[in-house]
Amino acid sequence: MSWTTIWAEGHAIRMPRTPLDTALRAMTLWLELTGPRRPPHRRGQAADVPLRLWRGQAGDTGSAIQLYLMSDNALRLVHGEIDLCTSPDMLRPGETIGLRYVACHEGRRDVLEVTNYDQGQSQSLRAGLAQTARVSDATPADDGYLNVAHIAAIAPCVVPATDLPGIESGAVVATAQGPRPVDALREGDLLLDDSGATHPLRWIEARTRLCMGRTAPMRLRAPYFGLARDLVVTPQTRLLQSGPVVDYLCGTEAVLANARDLANGRAVFRDRDKPVRTFFHMMLDDPTCIIVENCPIETAHLGDVMALADPQVGLAAAPSARDTTPSLPLLDRATARALLTANSRAA
Repeated sequence: MSWTTIWAEGHAIRMPRTPLDTALRAMTLWLELTGPRRPPHRRGQAADVPLRLWRGQAGDTGSAIQLYLMSDNALRLVHGEIDLCTSPDMLRPGETIGLRYVACHEGRRDVLEVTNYDQGQSQSLRAGLAQTARVSDATPADDGYLNVAHIAAIAPCVVPATDLPGIESGAVVATAQGPRPVDALREGDLLLDDSGATHPLRWIEARTRLCMGRTAPMRLRAPYFGLARDLVVTPQTRLLQSGPVVDYLCGTEAVLANARDLANGRAVFRDRDKPVRTFFHMMLDDPTCIIVENCPIETAHLGDVMALADPQVGLAAAPSARDTTPSLPLLDRATARALLTANSRAA
């Protein structure tokens, strides 16, 4: 059970079967919105009045989730006794953010994560307070809020973060026993890397991802990247790039590039055909490029996996540089785009 309620551009894509007032052990709210421009200040009106960007239906009970844009462009979320505020300038006019809020009845898994896609920064906050949630707490009190948040979704459970390298369910991975669907892999299975060496799979987990707006995954089209068929991956997935153009531009035989930085509308593009997909995330002893549908793709890092649960835990759990460093040089967006253009001309 994951995203049961989804709105996109003000239209309902999915509506819940769970009664709105049923008490839940946990609930996740996802919002994607663009910072509004503040109305002009009028005489006699306070200049620092916050703008309310979201309000749940359960307003009279005091349990409605409310999101405010403060005068310093910080974001403040209030839910019952939970009151969390980001650093200033987290959402400036015209910028787009993704917000994931988890309420937990035990206060153990609650989190507020805000990612500013334009600034390229994220912030994670926790209250550590028990908060029983209901779907009505997050359901917009007025349709006007759906014009502010162009993507909104609610799940009656904890939906973990999916900002990791990952491949869609059904993709075929090269193993020592032959090609196998990623859904059939288990910890301990031996996976093949791009040189033919084997590596034991230490961790694998399936996570449901909302695939709309900026969270949409990337579709890699065959026969680009050596693919036998199309492959859908998360935007954070790192692809191995090699060849004479790479050597000429980067001064090394092989590099890595994030899938999102290779999007050109032809070989790689955002795939929003399905509102929800399941992706598998894998980790080996050290990050390595494994073969997925004949395409070399780097696995997740220990530091990345742990940081999604708690940034402080992530730092403590990754004392070695190899736990947070890509296995090959990672291109920035500008260099990845230059490589994409050069490869297109060479073709």
